[in-house]
This record gives sequence, C-alpha cells and structure tokens, in this order.
Amino acid sequence: MKVSAKALAVASALLMSGAVHAQSFGVGYDAGYPQGYVGADAMAWTLDLDGADESFDAVGLRLVAGMKLDEYLAVEFHGATGGSDSHYGSDIELDYLVGGYLKGIVPLGSSARLFGLLGYSEVKLTETTAFANYSGRDDDISFGAGAEFDVSDSLAISADATRYLSQAEYDLDAYSVGLRYRF
Repeated sequence: MKVSAKALAVASALLMSGAVHAQSFGVGYDAGYPQGYVGADAMAWTLDLDGADESFDAVGLRLVAGMKLDEYLAVEFHGATGGSDSHYGSDIELDYLVGGYLKGIVPLGSSARLFGLLGYSEVKLTETTAFANYSGRDDDISFGAGAEFDVSDSLAISADATRYLSQAEYDLDAYSVGLRYRF
C-alpha cells in the first residue's frame, strides 16, 4: 500500500503542475491548447539483472494518455502489461506498469517533434520457477526520450526508449513504437 500511495502522490503532483501551467496562459494563448491525446504501442521490454549473462526480453502492450499543455510541455500517463521470458529455470512476466510523466517537447518544424520524459513508475513482475511463484512491485523515478512524426492532422507515429526502473539489482528498460491520436 505504501508504494501505491507514493505513485498516487506523484501522479497528483504531475496533474496539479499541469493544471497550474494550463491556467497560466494569458494573452497570446494559442486556442489549440490544451490538446488531449491517446495512443497504443508495442513495447519491447528488457529486464537486466546485475551479474547475469542474459537478460529477460519480451514484448507487451502499452497504452498512453496525455494532455499537451502548449507547444513545449505535456503531461503523460503510461499503462502497460504483457510479455514473458524464460532463463535459468525462471519465467519472468510483466503483470503491469503504470506511471505519470512530464513531457518536454522540442518541435522540429510543423510535423515532427523530439521529446524527453521524466516521471515516476510502479512495476509489478512475477517470477515462476518449478518450485514456486514470486511476485513483487517496485517503483522508481523514470526517464526517457523519443520522437513523433505526424501522418495527418490528428494522427502521429511515436517511438521512444524509457528506463522505467533502475535498482541496485536490476534495470527495466522499454523500447516502444506506436500511434498517437490527438483530439
């Protein structure tokens, strides 16, 4: 419960900062903002255990929802699940990943953007062996970078690399490609 409370507190802080930023628009405010968006990605995740020769690699599904506050800033939320890999007699499965992020945006002309993500994530993994099942949640500060390319007025292709967890014993990274629909 303590971990979930931390994740809720960070998500609330991100929402509040977005709301304050959105209310700070005055004269010269572009009527196109704030702008909501949703998306779905194929997410290739990698769990690197310290001291292990091989990593656990799988592909899952990530859903994204966000609010672009202006040309340079957005608030974004990720939810992901799926994928498992086996090594050393263990099967690791991604039960869920949730997180909230501030998204800094650098426009590259009118139809392309680079972006950086900084936020907080909670992840639950399950390990299954021949003898038992182990399940655990962990949370950490997360960061990533990516690019978006518009294919129409409301549709874009997005790709990013994100480090969701960096712990003493392991790192969880993801590489995602998908579509974003702006409304």
